[in-house]
Amino acid sequence: MVHLFSPQIVLSALLAFIRDAPSSSSSATSAGYSPHFDITNGWANLSPYKEADGFGVPKGVPRGCELSQVHILHRHAERYPESSRFDGEGMETFNRKLKSYSSEHNVSVGIGPLAFLKNWKYLLGRDILLATGTATEAVSGAEIWSKYGRMVYRAPPGMAVWDPELNVYPNGTRRAKPTFRSTNKQRVLESAKWWLTGFFGPGHGNTSYNLVVIPEGNGLNNTLAAEHSCPGDLKEGTHASETFIPRMVKDPLARLSKYFPDDFNLTTSDVLAMMNFCPYEYATLGSSSFCDLFSEQEWLDFAYNLDLRLYGTSAFGSPMGRAQGIGYLLELAARLKRKLVDYSDTSINTTYDNHSATFPVHQPLYMDMTHDKVIIGTITALGLQYFNYGPKGMPSNVSHAVPRKFQLNKVAPFGARLISEIWTCPEETGIEVLDNTLYANPDLSDTKNTTDFIRFVLNALDWTCPH
Repeated sequence: MVHLFSPQIVLSALLAFIRDAPSSSSSATSAGYSPHFDITNGWANLSPYKEADGFGVPKGVPRGCELSQVHILHRHAERYPESSRFDGEGMETFNRKLKSYSSEHNVSVGIGPLAFLKNWKYLLGRDILLATGTATEAVSGAEIWSKYGRMVYRAPPGMAVWDPELNVYPNGTRRAKPTFRSTNKQRVLESAKWWLTGFFGPGHGNTSYNLVVIPEGNGLNNTLAAEHSCPGDLKEGTHASETFIPRMVKDPLARLSKYFPDDFNLTTSDVLAMMNFCPYEYATLGSSSFCDLFSEQEWLDFAYNLDLRLYGTSAFGSPMGRAQGIGYLLELAARLKRKLVDYSDTSINTTYDNHSATFPVHQPLYMDMTHDKVIIGTITALGLQYFNYGPKGMPSNVSHAVPRKFQLNKVAPFGARLISEIWTCPEETGIEVLDNTLYANPDLSDTKNTTDFIRFVLNALDWTCPH
């Protein structure tokens, strides 16, 4: 593994694709937002997909190099809340509390900026992919086809969408149908199907590919749901979040309490639930009346709370962070070596990885649909110190968010993708000279003295290593 992932890192950025954000207008209860504040950046891993900000270094593709393979590790898209006391469970508890108080006292709850609660209804479900999520995945699949698929499958000029006739080896021999992978979790599996619809186009349905569905759950090995395979100490993130949340909601708790009846007893958990409603209702309904109840700083703190939790669960703050990503990296290495995996003491499931039908190693493009924690764990397993806050971890006993590089809205938003590009370059060329666009993918199979590079692209934040 060491020789595949060199610590020599060159950072660059790709062109940003920015989706519309909800209004960031100020409200009577908030401190007001600055003109350029994007509230969705305060939603951490609940943010809609945007390509991440770069580092101000040159963009582009290596001149004269061949894009020989593309490996995509992709997060599912927008979903309903999970069954967690920090997430869906807390929101449902707040809803029941409102209903119970209104019923017992025969009065509607909420005045002033909370008057909307008189007509508000809880419309969210549990843990399944949303319509907005299907759009996120379909758009991603279409974009990946346009940027990568047409190049590695060498689509001729004028060909707009996938054609099965492209699925051949350089000598013209027909390839097996490309195989892609997903877990059996509804939001992940449906994300995979919609992504594939975007990539192949609706005209080809599922006739042009095979989809391997790997079960996830406690005790089951699955590199795409590795937290179930590595059930070690995952409490650091939860403890950090529990420490920070009371500090995070101290001001809004005091401010919003006066708009509830005196005996309603608004709690820390209630305020957290109200903040959670903002991103989830936005994904479900297109807007949320809860959003403007909180200030810009409070949204920055909300993001920090989620960053803390996942940093301590799946990243450098967790003793299990690397373990959640190493399985996928070993699979990537196996594909690069074109070898099956017959044994592993990681999250790899050799029932699948030791058979070419379920783990092919000769495709030009791969896509594996997964969860945010696996993408985060993979970054951690790669040892990308850029995201490492330090040996003591991200502080939780602070009043507000601290400056940091690990920000989930950039690392693992809904629809996040970690792409491993494999470039073959002439030895005398390397990767220093960049072009803006790859118009034609050169065939360097007969060229002597070439060097292969792996360029990892995380939501357009990329770095390159020789392998």
